[in-house]
Amino acid sequence: MPHFYAHKIDDIAYPAIENGFLVSFIAKNIKYDNDHLVLIKYGDSSFFFTQQNRDDKVLVKYNKHLKYNSLNAIKMALQAYMKLCNADVFFHNLNTKNHKNIASQYLLLPNQESITKLYKQSSNLSIEIGFGSGRHLLDLAQKNKDIVFLGIEIYNPAIAQVLNQIQLLNLKNLYIINADCRILFNILDSHSVDSIYLHFPVPWDKNPQKRVFSREFLKECERILKIGAFLELRSDSVEYFDYAIDISNSFNSFEVESSINSQARIISKYEARWQRQNKDIYEARFVLRNFVESIDNIESNFSFDHLDMQKILDSNDLKILGDSYFLHIKNIYKFNDGYVLFVLFGAFNAPSKIYLLINNNGSVEILGDIIKTKTNIQALQLIKKWSK
Repeated sequence: MPHFYAHKIDDIAYPAIENGFLVSFIAKNIKYDNDHLVLIKYGDSSFFFTQQNRDDKVLVKYNKHLKYNSLNAIKMALQAYMKLCNADVFFHNLNTKNHKNIASQYLLLPNQESITKLYKQSSNLSIEIGFGSGRHLLDLAQKNKDIVFLGIEIYNPAIAQVLNQIQLLNLKNLYIINADCRILFNILDSHSVDSIYLHFPVPWDKNPQKRVFSREFLKECERILKIGAFLELRSDSVEYFDYAIDISNSFNSFEVESSINSQARIISKYEARWQRQNKDIYEARFVLRNFVESIDNIESNFSFDHLDMQKILDSNDLKILGDSYFLHIKNIYKFNDGYVLFVLFGAFNAPSKIYLLINNNGSVEILGDIIKTKTNIQALQLIKKWSK
């Protein structure tokens, strides 16, 4: 993660501009004196630095909760902040020459507008979750030009690599979204997907609650798959395989086809590694055979109006639980013109994160993307208990 260490940095007057980057303010954690957020604005985008005092040094690093696609821009922003603060730097990793901006027309935002764009391009949609090096996904897209493919991944290096290959191969039917599939699936239309590939997910054998595959995940697959469409799981973990089969046994709508050491059309680097180690590869294909009743679209418009910060500060419970969702104000930061709230919310197994900027007059600005799923909207509505 881009960062620098300094023996000391000077206080500056906010806002300040350097090399096109607007350093808007610094906000202090109301519980921890050594923890701060620095808001950076660049064009139409915003992101934070975390600034922490650690004994006789200061650490300033990119805060990954507000995602920004250009690693170069983040490093340049840190360099600008170093200059503004007259930082006495003794270590940094801000060399930009080997990093490329991963912005691309094929990198979509995780929202309904992006999904609608895919539906308009083709009536056939195929998804791969956690595509890694992209070998399998790229091969599918090259050999099936009439199908639109969507790769869902959370790791920027993998995304950058596949976006580069999309350009080199001149593919027009492959798109990427940086998101948690368990959240993104909620905004896909019912019966809109032809196939879903989940190849070699992290098995989490010691922490099964972290697995992508769950009853809730399979229920969403049941909703979004077309009749005759399938979810394909490949794994080197027999525990994960048995776990998935066991979950599917409570669904009457899937026919399960399973095998061991079946030959894949394209061998990923992970599968090649397991084969060299003579590990068994387990495959299960969950084919949807029965129609599942569609879920009505939910109302996705909401606003926070004006929030009463004094009510929030006086609250004894900043974590609220619903039936299948929650809201947690995890951290509160104070700056001259108001407060910054770091908010976790949504489904228990797939939480989302945003920041809320609350000005002294109570007006609210949202920083971060909100995927408008039913659980996310229900969770965010809980904030209204602190409305003026």
